[in-house]
Amino acid sequence: QYVICQDQTISIFIDVLVTRLTLQYIINLLLISQLELPTFKDLSKNYFGYKHKGSHGYSNLEIFAIIGKAPLPQEHKEDTTALRLSLAFNKIGGEHRLGSDEIHISKSHDHDSVLGRDGQQYIFRTTSYGPFLAMKYKSPQLIRIDPMDSEKPVRTITGRQGIVRFVTFHNKNKHADARIALWDCDHLYETRELNKMHHLISVEFWELPGI
Repeated sequence: QYVICQDQTISIFIDVLVTRLTLQYIINLLLISQLELPTFKDLSKNYFGYKHKGSHGYSNLEIFAIIGKAPLPQEHKEDTTALRLSLAFNKIGGEHRLGSDEIHISKSHDHDSVLGRDGQQYIFRTTSYGPFLAMKYKSPQLIRIDPMDSEKPVRTITGRQGIVRFVTFHNKNKHADARIALWDCDHLYETRELNKMHHLISVEFWELPGI
């Protein structure tokens, strides 16, 4: 009886070990299968910056005209940060394109992207862009806001190039919001001063690879 119990214990141990190894193998495959983000050079040269940041910038209406086709929900027509980044990814092309299938990430919304005239999807909901980047590329560096150290986020990413997302909370409507942009060493690249938003909760940073 003792031998049988011992064999059963060994069998259970082996099953658990195999299961853990299998799960680890799957996790490793998922990690390996994630794409590497484009370089800052590629993203910045394909980025459609704001008009007030220079003669080559684009207004929101011009961004809508470039993408074409599907209309945006009214509440997202003022914030085009997600659309501008989507344009950059789609312009780079290849595996970095957002694809033709509608993107569903938010649980409380029907969709998070619109179809452009080029047949590619364009994410317009900034609250969904963080999870999208995390799933396709990698998780961001999370910088929590310290009320006693307001310069912490900028200090943390100074000297680096990447994608930065500012996550906020609106007390009035009781919902989270976000803005997303390119960060170039010590400033936002061709973008409004998004880091001055009220009720900032956290900053997420995806460092971009070198050339």
